Amino acid sequence: MKRNGWRKPDQQTFMAQVRECRDKGYLLSSKKIGSGAFSRVYLAFATQERMQHNPRLASDLRGKRHSMVAIKIVSTAEAPVEFAQKFLPREISSLNATYKHLNVVQLYETYHNSQRAYLVLELAGRGDLLEHINTVSDRRHCPGLEEKEAHRLFWQLVSAVAHCHSAGVVHRDLKCENILLDDQGFLKLTDFGFANQSALKNALLSTFCGSVAYTAPEILMSKKYNGERADMWSLGVILFAMVTGRLPFKERRPRRMLLLMRRGPAFPPGLSPECQDLIRALLQLRPCARPDLRQVAAHRWMLPAPPALLREVPGAAPAENPAEPREDSDPARPLLQLRRSPQRGTPKSASGPAPKPPPPGARPSRGASSASAGLGLRGMAKAGLWVGVARRPSSGRPPSVLRSALGHHLVS
Repeated sequence: MKRNGWRKPDQQTFMAQVRECRDKGYLLSSKKIGSGAFSRVYLAFATQERMQHNPRLASDLRGKRHSMVAIKIVSTAEAPVEFAQKFLPREISSLNATYKHLNVVQLYETYHNSQRAYLVLELAGRGDLLEHINTVSDRRHCPGLEEKEAHRLFWQLVSAVAHCHSAGVVHRDLKCENILLDDQGFLKLTDFGFANQSALKNALLSTFCGSVAYTAPEILMSKKYNGERADMWSLGVILFAMVTGRLPFKERRPRRMLLLMRRGPAFPPGLSPECQDLIRALLQLRPCARPDLRQVAAHRWMLPAPPALLREVPGAAPAENPAEPREDSDPARPLLQLRRSPQRGTPKSASGPAPKPPPPGARPSRGASSASAGLGLRGMAKAGLWVGVARRPSSGRPPSVLRSALGHHLVS
């Protein structure tokens, strides 16, 4: 993905970045493996001297048996003040808060000067989930992943999100492009640029952010929202994309998107009733009707649970022991009954009447185009080694069932 926020660095700037990285113990290569609104990500190598002085880096790379990292270079001098003072610190804080989980990308260290900030990140060598779904779909001549593989990957994603929520971090930009795979096939949640960290469990947020295709309806309606519940909606969209090879709701305009959401997803033949039920439960219009993570972990489609991952979901209970309801939730009930919940009308909010939906074609004042475009899902050109950012588009690639997420990357 290319954005207009940062012009292409000249050779002099790049050489300055090489020197600054070398001074910190990293050998920056010229291989650009990703880019963002005001950042670029390069493949780099950690020196032995650096690893001796950074236990976090050394312990992780020792297990990987290589010295490769990804260095995200953010142009703080050219980025808007809000980005440099609000979103970048949030990203760093969230990555530090969620450190040391197998399914969350690791931040090894940061350093900065008056012009740039450097984030030294774990490298994921097999691209993102979007590209993986496309590749498997092409190989199978059938859109989507087999349910067995989707079950394995979705468990890892649930584990990662549970770890984040337990640390008080809501991601707010969960999508296939922000889920990476490493060389061993482990899932890595990344890109915490829109994450929010709060000690209050049920705090309501008001920032309008994310990608339209994955954004919860309450956010599209400009209502205050619970970040954890909004993440649950995004998990439903991701699971649908995994098993069908397409997005459940294909529309660029927020108002039209809300109409499609009220109708609910349409499933292809052959998808198991249990998987359909879990997706319907996650894609409930009313936030309080969506299951929480321990209810998801107890759903029959999620069983049998990988023992190691089950321990990562706080309070995960067996399917026959429904989770106790929270104060702001509906009474606990088997998720197979959630599909019959009414989905007509606008969900009520404790904060008052819902504001009017934004007019067709309306965009927030600040925003950038998403790593995705078009209807359905399609990954961008295969970039090899990269981390946490969208890849550059390339021409000549034949169309596939799964396109990158539609709509604009919204934030206000």
